[in-house]
Amino acid sequence: MPSRWLAALAALFLLVPAAQAQSPDAKTFVENIYKRYLGKNVPGLDLSTREALELYFTPSLADLIDKDAKEAEKQQEAPLLNGDPFVDAQDWEITDPAVTVQTQENGKGATATATFKNFGKTVTVRLALMLTPKGWRIDDVFWSEGNLRALYKPPQ
Repeated sequence: MPSRWLAALAALFLLVPAAQAQSPDAKTFVENIYKRYLGKNVPGLDLSTREALELYFTPSLADLIDKDAKEAEKQQEAPLLNGDPFVDAQDWEITDPAVTVQTQENGKGATATATFKNFGKTVTVRLALMLTPKGWRIDDVFWSEGNLRALYKPPQ
């Protein structure tokens, strides 16, 4: 009998998509982002390609960022996202990062709050997260004044 239970349990684990089974939890996903910003003269994350965007953002948000960047390049202008979304600045020297995460009851969404000091000033950035087949991805970023998705909405 125990071997049947083990076989059934093993079969259940095989049903979990591989990407989700291997992806970090929401808090680790966000902490790994902010680790790339610690220290002096660090480059942060390279978000210059579609492939890079898809590592961090949901497909719909990656589309908005990518389309805007390509259009801005074609027009020889700055894109609407003219800074780093994770630190809400163009320049940074990040210290003391702290990340908290509240997961939604359905387990498919979460809100992460990242608090850190940038050049000594306390900054808070909120991230709306979604669990996708590729793992946790950011669906929006909220700063003290505005949010990422709102940058791409036409003026009314």
